Amino acid sequence: MAKHRYGMDIAKITRFHEERRGEGQGADYKPWLTVQDLSSLGRSSRVWGWKTGRIHHFFSDHETRLFLIYQWSDAVTDIREQFPLDQDTTLQLAESANITHPKDPSSRTPIVMTTDFLIDINCAGKTYQLARAVKPSRELSNPRVIEKLELERQYWLAQGIDWGIVTEHEISTRLARNIAWANEMRILDSPSDSPMYWGNRCRQFLMQLIDSPDERLGGFLRQLEASAGFQQHEGLTVLRHLVAHKRIQIDMNRQLDLSGSLKQLVMETADRQRMQA
Repeated sequence: MAKHRYGMDIAKITRFHEERRGEGQGADYKPWLTVQDLSSLGRSSRVWGWKTGRIHHFFSDHETRLFLIYQWSDAVTDIREQFPLDQDTTLQLAESANITHPKDPSSRTPIVMTTDFLIDINCAGKTYQLARAVKPSRELSNPRVIEKLELERQYWLAQGIDWGIVTEHEISTRLARNIAWANEMRILDSPSDSPMYWGNRCRQFLMQLIDSPDERLGGFLRQLEASAGFQQHEGLTVLRHLVAHKRIQIDMNRQLDLSGSLKQLVMETADRQRMQA
């Protein structure tokens, strides 16, 4: 999916190691490759990770969408993209499998192979890892692509880590769009003279939601502006914020229907109990 913009040679690989790329966890992790290092056949992007507290680097829309979905999952605790594989190991695997190891086309230097995602999962108090390669399905008919994926598969098999391929068929565009739509309002800046502005708006929204006589979402949002003092579009802004924090649940696999039933919004149990206390 991506190619080197400035070429890769031994000096650059040494520098990347000195910069501790591919090391660390959470906010301290540094991906082996960044959007500054590569030119992409897809659309490169830099995305803020609220779960990790850092900027993530992606080289295609598929990678970006999958990241949004991983970040949305409560089970995922850390996401490391462009994770480097130990070069000595991949060279040995390539020789054993009679596969040509990937090289920089200009310098002919063996490159450091990477896996698109290394994910930490917490399930029932236990943490384990998943490694995932992201590829458009059309590329899976390319023998050279399959060879390089085989090296990845063997690498992670030896590490005892579950590895797999994710194509566009396993990535829900609607789910990713809804996550991005909500997370744009994850952080709301209150006026300096009213530090609790949005907190109060959230409480008003939830209180009105419990008692709303209107059965349509659009009508409910208009009601907030007419009788609860909300400015134009503030109701939708608050809704997106509450969805981002999972205080309101919607069907994330469908487009929100403003003309549809208010029952599309399901309030988190703890909030409902507080509002009704």
